[in-house]
Amino acid sequence: MKRKTIQITTATLLISIILFAGCEKDKKESAPQLPPLSSLAISMDFAEGKKSTDTYNNIVAAGLAVGYWNTVLYAYLAVPVAAYAEAFNHECERVDNNTFLWSYDVEVRDTIYTAELFADIDGDVINLEMHISQQGGFQDFTWFTGTCDVLRTSGEWTVFTFPESYAWVSIDWNHDWEAETFDVRYTNTLITHEYVDSYIEYGITEDPAFDAYYIIYDSKEEKNFEIDLNTATHAGRIYYDQTWHCWDVDYKDISCVE
Repeated sequence: MKRKTIQITTATLLISIILFAGCEKDKKESAPQLPPLSSLAISMDFAEGKKSTDTYNNIVAAGLAVGYWNTVLYAYLAVPVAAYAEAFNHECERVDNNTFLWSYDVEVRDTIYTAELFADIDGDVINLEMHISQQGGFQDFTWFTGTCDVLRTSGEWTVFTFPESYAWVSIDWNHDWEAETFDVRYTNTLITHEYVDSYIEYGITEDPAFDAYYIIYDSKEEKNFEIDLNTATHAGRIYYDQTWHCWDVDYKDISCVE
């Protein structure tokens, strides 16, 4: 009887070891999930609204407030953002126990690029690097790097200038998957640039009136702006000169309701 108990215990232990080993193997072999696209791409569609300065002063002021970032991000982040967005359409391959690779082509502005996105798992942290090559042009340029926790609730990116490879934008982001809310802040870190330390923060909240917001700091002019927006109706408001300035669903100036 005693021997039988020992045999059962030994068998149970052996099964546990096998299951544990299997879990560890699955953990090593399972590909990490990528940070959300919202951690790298920011929406500024509202700035494409009415441009008349007749009765649309407030939406125009909001567009001007984000104008620098709207221009810069479109000009310098178009390729890396497009390359990252395309990664979600592809499966990765395992390079080794802890490293995974997404490799694919993407077309941006009539030019073909080959993207290689590496993800290395280090405990509870995922380290990422995006290498981009241009068809008939530059090769293996590390356009941005990043880190995040394995649950993808927070992280950061560093975007480099091309072709000098100077770190020029630091991106910090947070994501609440259950609430479907997030925030992302871009900061100009290029010390030789006239807008160094300027930043724009964009977030989605649970506020029923204004579910999106922007916080902008212009280091060159030493000005601060806040923008609240309803993403469904595009009604919104901008705060500057110590007061709120509002617009309606047609982008027309209206009095702000306290």
